[in-house]
Amino acid sequence: MNVEIRKLGHSEKAPVDLLFKADPSIEMIEKYLYSGDCYLAEVEGQTAGTFVLHANSVDEIELKNISISDEFQGKGVGKEILKYVIRISKLEGYSSLIVKTADTSEDVIKFYKKLKFEEYFVVKGHFIKYYDQPIIENGKQAEDQIVLKRDL
Repeated sequence: MNVEIRKLGHSEKAPVDLLFKADPSIEMIEKYLYSGDCYLAEVEGQTAGTFVLHANSVDEIELKNISISDEFQGKGVGKEILKYVIRISKLEGYSSLIVKTADTSEDVIKFYKKLKFEEYFVVKGHFIKYYDQPIIENGKQAEDQIVLKRDL
């Protein structure tokens, strides 16, 4: 499968509905869309996924949101996106890449660890404090935010 990735132009509208699948807070999405760069992953002209990158410092970049369209789940799009993000982050001179996820996202955490991310720290109570509605995943309420880091 050939995945083409491109940064959205300033006049293009971000696929908020797809970003919302990975982050159920429009307020949070709007904040990182304002301060970051949104990208599209396309397969044969169809949107297969999207993600947002945000520079935290001159050395550290963060993958703020990554979401894959339902029809492309399990087909390697997420892995292609991560390979792209790692490559461009290195080219742009960053020394580390950060991702954050919920403590209930067991499969996501395993996915990142397979790609050489290591647990960096935990933000206790993040999803209780910053989200109005409970986030339920794998039958459990998300409470803590797991921050993973990969050295580039």
